[in-house]
Amino acid sequence: MMQARALLVPAALVLGGAGLGCATTGVNKGDVNLVSVQEEWDLGNQLAADIAKQAKIVADPAVKAYVSTMGEKIVAAARHDSELAALPWTFDVIDDPQINAFNIPGGHVYLYSGLIAQARTYPEVMGVMAHEVSHGLARHGTENMTKQYGIAIVAGLVLGKNPAMYQELLANILANGAIMKFSRNAEREADDLGVHYLYEAGVNPQGIVDFFRVLMSMQQSRPSAIEQFFSSHPLTEDRIQDVSARIGALPPKPLADGEPGFGAFRDRVAKASTKR
Repeated sequence: MMQARALLVPAALVLGGAGLGCATTGVNKGDVNLVSVQEEWDLGNQLAADIAKQAKIVADPAVKAYVSTMGEKIVAAARHDSELAALPWTFDVIDDPQINAFNIPGGHVYLYSGLIAQARTYPEVMGVMAHEVSHGLARHGTENMTKQYGIAIVAGLVLGKNPAMYQELLANILANGAIMKFSRNAEREADDLGVHYLYEAGVNPQGIVDFFRVLMSMQQSRPSAIEQFFSSHPLTEDRIQDVSARIGALPPKPLADGEPGFGAFRDRVAKASTKR
């Protein structure tokens, strides 16, 4: 692993004039990432514009406002960790009965209406939001692109010179509800950061574990409904235990188990979904 890292770093430096280099920002500054932050945000904005054309985004202004408030609360909790939290982020609900959520590079987070319908509490949905925001803050999407596609392809993609690869990336997001499958280490990092940011935001991080339990139960009763989620977010009992241990180690403080507008938000999402 260290050998591969040593080989990649000089190549990244050679491409510095094209705006590529190692990660110098975010919560994982030491990881190799050949996409600059500016390029990541430009790529994300292009992907988000195309997703908006092809996916059914819930247009209800009240839904947009509420989900944005949820996301911004998590991002605000990360401002002491990462300058990425000071950049523009967007949050949307996709009208789709699948239970899923995903982040794409450049600060864009999507929750599916099917996931919101299955969540029982505000901390459960906030737990999903915190996890996805954490993937973005850790830059897992563009790190994966660096590792899987290599220097030449990533350089062409972020500079707009590889339209075929861009369309493949977009098609994968639209079909699978994720930019690509995350590693166990990436999932663990997003879990750890998610717990931390929920706690900092004053929301009970037990919601993460509670919703994991909901998903594990559904894997037995309705596996097809969560197939997308499990394909991009592998979930195991060990992972649940790890998150529980991290929560148990937090100092006691008052944490919110609810939010007065959450029920109305769920109702509005459900109402928008019935109009399919």
